[in-house]
Formats: sequence, structure tokens, C-alpha cells
Amino acid sequence: MSNEAIFKSVFATTLGIAALLCGSMIYFGYQSYTNPSQVYGSWIEINAPGYRTEVLTLNDQGVFRNHRLISTSFEYDGKNIKIETGQGRSIYALAGTDKSPQLKRIQPSSPIQRFIKQGFEDTIDTSGGAETRRRAITNHFEQN
Repeated sequence: MSNEAIFKSVFATTLGIAALLCGSMIYFGYQSYTNPSQVYGSWIEINAPGYRTEVLTLNDQGVFRNHRLISTSFEYDGKNIKIETGQGRSIYALAGTDKSPQLKRIQPSSPIQRFIKQGFEDTIDTSGGAETRRRAITNHFEQN
């Protein structure tokens, strides 16, 4: 066998192994990115009155709203969480940052709902718009 044939064989083998490694890294990275366990946990509604605050819990058993099972499964594609219930489909988009993970409901779009992952509540300003308006009105009448 000539040196040229050996070189071509080694080159083709090396190229094949490199392609296989790159492909497997992409595949396993994508599997990790879309793994539903990335969003497991309790998500607490932001800026809702205390008596109406919803807690959405996602785990391997399904989806719970305020500790009640609403769906036995959900889809997660790395960006959105899709939940099918008897009332229709809800879609939540990941929002926030790694230091303040949040969900924003995008379907149905009204009323607007945002959630923060339990344990990260101190990373957001919880003073709601209603409280700010109430304070402004109080200040207005106190000045007169």
C-alpha cells in the first residue's frame, strides 16, 4: 500500500470521527436544552394580589395550578412551555435571566400573567402598579 493511500485512509477516518463527535455534541446539547427538567419547580405569579396569586408547578407528574392537577404532561422546546387542559391550550415563554428566571404567559394573552421561579422572589420588585397608583392618589390628596 502506498503512502498516499495510507494518508487518504487516515484522513478519511479522522474526518469521519470528527464529524461523528460534532454531531453527537449537537444532538446531546439539544437534548439537554429541551429537557423538561430545566423548568421543573414552582412558579409564583408576580404582581397579583395575595388572595389571587397563582402557583404553577411543573414536574414529571404533570402541571399543577395551586396544588391541583390541571394536566398530566406538557411540552417544552427550550423556549416555550405548552400546556393542554380541558380549558384549552396555554403557552408560557421563558423570560428573565438565569439569576431571575421568569415565565410570561403568551396564550391566552389576556389577562397578562408573569411568574417567577420559587426561590428567586427577592430578585424582582414586587410593588405592583395598583400599589403605585394608590400611593400617588394618596399623596395628591394629602398635599391639598
